[in-house]
Amino acid sequence: MTVNGFQRLGAFLLAVVFIGLTAPVAVAQTPDAGIVARVNGTAITYDDIALVEEELRGFIGQMPEQQRFETVLGYMVDRVLAAQAARKAGLENDPQVKLRQAFMDNKALQDVYVARELMARVDEKKIEAYYRKEISAAPREEEVRARHILVEDKETAQEIIGQLAKGADFVALAKEKSKGPSGPSGGDLGYFGKEAMVAPFSEAAFKLKKGGVSEPVKTRFGWHVIKVEDRRVRPTPPLEEVRGQIFDILLGEARRELYGKLRETADISFVDPSPTTEE
Repeated sequence: MTVNGFQRLGAFLLAVVFIGLTAPVAVAQTPDAGIVARVNGTAITYDDIALVEEELRGFIGQMPEQQRFETVLGYMVDRVLAAQAARKAGLENDPQVKLRQAFMDNKALQDVYVARELMARVDEKKIEAYYRKEISAAPREEEVRARHILVEDKETAQEIIGQLAKGADFVALAKEKSKGPSGPSGGDLGYFGKEAMVAPFSEAAFKLKKGGVSEPVKTRFGWHVIKVEDRRVRPTPPLEEVRGQIFDILLGEARRELYGKLRETADISFVDPSPTTEE
């Protein structure tokens, strides 16, 4: 399993699981090793920070690193303070607390078990085998590289074609006249396959030879003048470029297989699967 693979698996499940599985022994060499803060004598560790960071992923994901750390640490300090206050209030045996503890026990067991199972099922050999079978050996799609000028009406498109026939520069005309988002870049659409564009546009583009310019082409966006700059067979992407995508695919397959087998041998009955409503 590559480092990138572990990172993606952490995002898929819980990054903290791997901290727990792979934490080096050196962390325990000094009394305060791995401790970030103490709150009334209760230690907050980097493992705690990792757990909270995963919990708050959607809220802190775009924050700068330092702000994210401070936010997570502050959240953990508040949690410890609230927990200490709850114990003083005698809530440790409260039914609602016991209910949540049982729920979190199941979640923790699920997280660690599933993470370890997936780590064992998705490895470098499987990634390479998938690449050879599904990507390297797959038929290569034809692509064109094209530019276009998008205008409001057919007459304007015809005028542009006339200017091009007299030697006008396509890129300059696109920058001047195209109303499409690619106009400022000279109408450049890069390489694309037949399915990437709306049908009338693709049909016209793929009929052109390299260097060819189309007649006016109408789509729901307006009228296009298309110039094909190159044609090619889409190159096979290197393994390193698609490794993360393959890992995600294999991870999803392994997860579905794991839960499928667990369900096959389980005695599951739904007493009342309909949602409850409160009046």
